[in-house]
Amino acid sequence: MNSAPAADAYAGDEIGVAAALNKAGRQRMLSQRAAKAWLMIGQGITPERGTAILRASLSLFEAQLAELKGFVPNDEVRKALAQLERDWQTCKAALAATPRLENAAALYEANETVQATAHRLTLAYEKAAPDPAYRLVNIAGRQRMLSQRLAKLYLFRAWGVHAQAAEMEFNMARAEFASGMYQLSVSLHSTLEIKAALEDLNREWEPYQQALAATRAAAPIMDMSERVLAASEKLVTLYEKQAGMMRSE
Repeated sequence: MNSAPAADAYAGDEIGVAAALNKAGRQRMLSQRAAKAWLMIGQGITPERGTAILRASLSLFEAQLAELKGFVPNDEVRKALAQLERDWQTCKAALAATPRLENAAALYEANETVQATAHRLTLAYEKAAPDPAYRLVNIAGRQRMLSQRLAKLYLFRAWGVHAQAAEMEFNMARAEFASGMYQLSVSLHSTLEIKAALEDLNREWEPYQQALAATRAAAPIMDMSERVLAASEKLVTLYEKQAGMMRSE
């Protein structure tokens, strides 16, 4: 497919643009959730649930990667998508290794790389989108990713894997989540439904961040991470729907 101006590439397929942005952003989250699940298994934290989460995350990542290949509006997206596929193969191999401490460092590195690549792909879709309001899909989607990133880093830290880097990234992720909540709360594009979803997300976020700060038992924290994820997913869906509706007006 030849590179084309964003407006031409998206003409007549506005909802598809928002969906592609959402799916690309979800790849970021799935990379983090898969690593979290692997660590849950390795550390004996509700391993049955960890196994189910890992399988579901791998399956959805693969399915969405295939779907995104069908929506490549320009060269920047094409290159980012190709790089994500390459980096994902490395990360997937690390996730296939037996969940134990001696294999965790390799996963840390591969997982950080694929998350960064998925983020670049998301930004490429956002850059090509026809309206600045699409940025809200990305911001809300990043909250979804951060919910899982925090849990992942919490568990890497518990194992002492790249401890200094994990601690730094953990603190950055907490600050980024708070910043994202502020950006979404002051947006002029918030409907009543979105405002209610934001309140729901904040209600789940507050006990989660408090538990993370207090370094409580891991199992309840993993449960909280799933609740924050569910609330974030609902919010992203609303922003995706709104972006499509705004473009069609």
